[in-house]
Amino acid sequence: MKLSLDYCFPRNIRVGRISYMNVAPVYYGLNNGHKPRWMDMICAPPAVLNTMLAAGQLDISPVSSAAYARNRKDWLLLPDLSISCFGKVMSVLLVSRFPFAELDGKSLVLTRDSAAAAALTRYLFASKKICPQFETGKVLCPDNLPQNAGAALVIGDAALKEDWSAHFDHVWDLGQVWMERTRLPFVFALWAVRRQFAEENPESVSAVIAEFRRSKYMGEENINRIVPLASEKLGISMDTCAQYYQQLHYDLSSLQIRGLERFFDGLYKERIIPEPVHLSFFHEEQAFSRVHAA
Repeated sequence: MKLSLDYCFPRNIRVGRISYMNVAPVYYGLNNGHKPRWMDMICAPPAVLNTMLAAGQLDISPVSSAAYARNRKDWLLLPDLSISCFGKVMSVLLVSRFPFAELDGKSLVLTRDSAAAAALTRYLFASKKICPQFETGKVLCPDNLPQNAGAALVIGDAALKEDWSAHFDHVWDLGQVWMERTRLPFVFALWAVRRQFAEENPESVSAVIAEFRRSKYMGEENINRIVPLASEKLGISMDTCAQYYQQLHYDLSSLQIRGLERFFDGLYKERIIPEPVHLSFFHEEQAFSRVHAA
C-alpha cells in the first residue's frame, strides 16, 4: 500500500538509527535529503536503542535480535528489514589467546554494545559445554584486553579498524562460525515497532516502512558513494569497506527467518532466555483497512 507522504500525523514519529556504518545503506535516502518532516531520527549504539524502544522513548528502531527475544510481547517486527550475514560478517569477532575449547574457566570479555553478538557468543560456548567466565567490558584495540583475560568479543567499527590477527593467535568471525554449525544465515538486528504504537497508529508505521524501502533502495543504488565515506570515517581501505558491505544483507527472507528461529531455539535450549520465542510481524493490511474505513 502507499500512503501520502504529506500525511498529517498526530505527532512526529521517533525513529532510531544505529551509530555504526553498517546501517548506512538502509538510511542512505533518509540521510540525503529524503527524511520527511514528520520523522525524528535518534542515533545511538545498538544497546542504547534497545533500551530506548523498551522505555517508550522511540516508536520504531533497529534492535538486536536478542533484545527482540526479551521484548517480543511488546514489539512487532517490520517486514523485509534486518542486518544479517550468510557467513563471514567481519564486524563481529571473538579474539582469543587460547583455542576455543581451552577457554573453559577463563575470562571472556563481552561488550554491552551488542546484545545479539553477546548472546551468540554465550550460545556458541554453551552448546559445546564450554564455560568461560563472562565479564562485561569494552575492547576497542588490542591493548584494551586485560592480561588476565583469555578472550574478548569485538564488534562494529573497532572490529574493522584493527588487524586483530596480528595480535591474537585465534580470531573467529562469529557469522562464519554460526554458518559452519547451522548452514543458516545469522540475523544480528531487526527493525521493531512498539506494539501499542502500532495498534494505535498503523498508518504511521506503514508510512515509516515505505520511507525505509525507498531509503534502502537508494542506498543499494549508491553503494559506490557509501564505500568512500565509510573508508574515510573508519580509516580503513576502500577495498575492505566494499568487502564488508558485500557481506551484509538488509532484507528478511524466509531463510533468514529460519536462521533467526534456530538462534532463538538455541538460546532457549541452553537456558540463555527463559521462554520460547515466536515471531510477530506488523501487517500493513491493518493500516490499509483503517485508512479506507475512515
